[in-house]
Amino acid sequence: MTLTWLLLRADMRRRWRTLLSLTLLLGVVGGVVLTAAAGARRTDTAYPRLLTWANATQVDLIPQGTGMTPAGTASSGFYADLRKLPQVAAMGTGALYEMVVPGSASSAPGDSQGIPVQAWASPDATMGVTADRVKVLSGALFNPAAAGQAMVDQRLAAIEHLKPGGTLHLTGVPNDANGLPDLHRTVPLTFTVTAVVAFDTAIVPSGQYGTEPTVLLSAPFTRTKVAQELTYGDQAAVRLRPGAGVGAFVKTANTLAVRYAGTDSHPGTGGQLNVVSLADQVAATNRAIKPQAVALAAFAGLAGLIALAVLGQLLSRQLALDAVEYPVLRAVGATRLPLLALSLARSPS
Repeated sequence: MTLTWLLLRADMRRRWRTLLSLTLLLGVVGGVVLTAAAGARRTDTAYPRLLTWANATQVDLIPQGTGMTPAGTASSGFYADLRKLPQVAAMGTGALYEMVVPGSASSAPGDSQGIPVQAWASPDATMGVTADRVKVLSGALFNPAAAGQAMVDQRLAAIEHLKPGGTLHLTGVPNDANGLPDLHRTVPLTFTVTAVVAFDTAIVPSGQYGTEPTVLLSAPFTRTKVAQELTYGDQAAVRLRPGAGVGAFVKTANTLAVRYAGTDSHPGTGGQLNVVSLADQVAATNRAIKPQAVALAAFAGLAGLIALAVLGQLLSRQLALDAVEYPVLRAVGATRLPLLALSLARSPS
């Protein structure tokens, strides 16, 4: 063992720079490969993890009339009974309003109507808070019970140069007797911005509404008189329990809606629901993300193969050069065990 120790000390003193360089190269390449592999895995699972965190809904039920009471609440009536169905794990209600950004610098020349805005408010104060939670980019979530508050997306914040604490000016456009926008009875509205957020439609926009600036208003707005004049639809966004089928749930919801005349636009009838399954949007988002995950995984595999080839060549050449000295060491009395220990000590792996 004394001879082995002396050989090791002499060899390490003479070749420490070479060994250190190989070790550092192996560490850098290994770090790159592991980082790329971890990035591929996290990218591939990012959207499912986001849906779980956001308590994202899976099915939108849109009555042709309304699922709310005449007072504009969801605490009773169709939506309240829908929430009690055994298939429902979580549910939020939302109402959409006809609003535009007035006189924005981004408006087209001569356009007096402004930029259309997708303006939502949740009668039960769940939308964006406990169901389909928004991701806060700056500021803080609004108080769902406080009047006059709003959260905006990045597009609306850029158009109006808004920051948390700023004032959002919108113009409400009521409908006339024929259900068309009445530009002669517009209503100026102001809200205090509490946060700039990212909505789920900002990940992969789908349809017209996914491309419009979006604002979420606090729940008290839904109970105002002006809200009743501006709304052109409400919906229930539902997250199903594990194992619950969409088809069976929709059938049960339609049966329930028959009991409520307000769900149809024709007086005295009920049971008219439009169903929007968000499975297609989820699939589209996964397809959009998949190439990035595949590219990272391919890069990790390619980098690993290149590193294996390069380092293998370097190590084999180094060992071949070192082996030239073995006959001399054998001549001075070194056995196979010390020579094996010397070879392993020279290898940075």
